[in-house]
Amino acid sequence: MDEQHHRLIRIALDALADDYGYALAGGYAIQAHHIVQRVSEDVDLFAPFARARQEMPEATTRVATAYEAASYSVDVAQQVETYTRLTVTDPATGTRTKVELVAEFLHDSDLGPVLHPDDLAAGKTSALFSRTEVRDAIDVDGLIKAGYTRARLMELAAENDAGFDQRMFADSLARVQRYTDKQFAAYRLTPAEAGAIRQTFATWQHELAQPPSPGNEATDTHTSTANLHSPSTPAGPTSNPAPPTGDPPPPRLPHLGPPSRGR
Repeated sequence: MDEQHHRLIRIALDALADDYGYALAGGYAIQAHHIVQRVSEDVDLFAPFARARQEMPEATTRVATAYEAASYSVDVAQQVETYTRLTVTDPATGTRTKVELVAEFLHDSDLGPVLHPDDLAAGKTSALFSRTEVRDAIDVDGLIKAGYTRARLMELAAENDAGFDQRMFADSLARVQRYTDKQFAAYRLTPAEAGAIRQTFATWQHELAQPPSPGNEATDTHTSTANLHSPSTPAGPTSNPAPPTGDPPPPRLPHLGPPSRGR
């Protein structure tokens, strides 16, 4: 994990998890569950929709104050009722990081400071449907390798996004084929790993394009998160680097530790 992102996550969770119900989301939450290890560009924090919508201004002030107390400069780049985007800058290096607070409908909001895998799966599959970026393909591929079936991912996406449509999703899967090895390399994937991901989504797209046959899809739709790796035996997708030996298990991120004092 990027050292600055590590510190920004810890500061934000200390400021927001207990008092405002925020949990780590996005690429770093995927990593915390040992599903995928990849470079992440920003820090995402989600809270239950109804609560976050009411408390967004207060939560924004709280986390901005916490960052400023840790010697970062903070710019509120965008703020609406259900979303805040901060640009947090380390004055010593000039490094800028995007931190987002999001009000979201969650499947399990009591887990703690890291989203439940079902929430991550719903959000990542919806992102693959709506924006189809390289990182979305990497993350959904990791979810499949971690134990989610394709049918279950689509079910979760449909629960998360009322506009989810399987025929349009097939078009999104087809777009993954256009991503080059160089684009995957930005996330430290080899050409072989990139090719395997493109093949996975080509096969999925082909299956969705076929006329449904009776009884063909229902058998594995409800894969439980109990079928994912257990915390005592962390596992990631075989096509991505494994987490370092000795990492404590998710979901409460004890390995993040307190933010360092002084700069």
